Order: sequence, then structure tokens, then C-alpha cells
Amino acid sequence: MDHLHRIEYRRRKPSGALDLELVEEVVDHGWYIRKGEEWRRHYTLECAHDFLSRTETKAGTFAVSVWRDGVRVCTVAMEWSPTKG
Repeated sequence: MDHLHRIEYRRRKPSGALDLELVEEVVDHGWYIRKGEEWRRHYTLECAHDFLSRTETKAGTFAVSVWRDGVRVCTVAMEWSPTKG
């Protein structure tokens, strides 16, 4: 079964606008292991932390949206602050 998801990372600008900064496509079924919005939120944040760490993204506020087949799975806000070392 194909579980292709598109994850969009939109950085919040000082004006409040959201600019699409990064896009990741993943084949993953993790959003469906458990039911409920809280699980989708948790799983999205875990995926986002992993991806942003690997891409050396600068700190900031992001809206992270997950899509599957053009349907939004969830959107979560996150404060990203990379760790050094």
C-alpha cells in the first residue's frame, strides 16, 4: 500500500504571513498507526524535528502541514530551535 505524504513547512514572517520554505515527500503510514488528532499532531512534530535537524534549518516559527492525495491530514504550529553540538 502506498502512503506518499507531502509535508510543507511554512515559516511565519514578522508580518504574520506564512512563506513556504521547505517541502518533504515521504512514504510513511505513521499517521495511521493510532487514531485521533493528538496522535497525528505528535507524529507530525516528530517528523518535523527529524527533517529540520537534517536540513540545518534556522530557528523560527513554522506551520507544518501534512497532505495525502491532496487532502490535508493535519497542520500543526511549532517553534523550531536547532540544537548545537
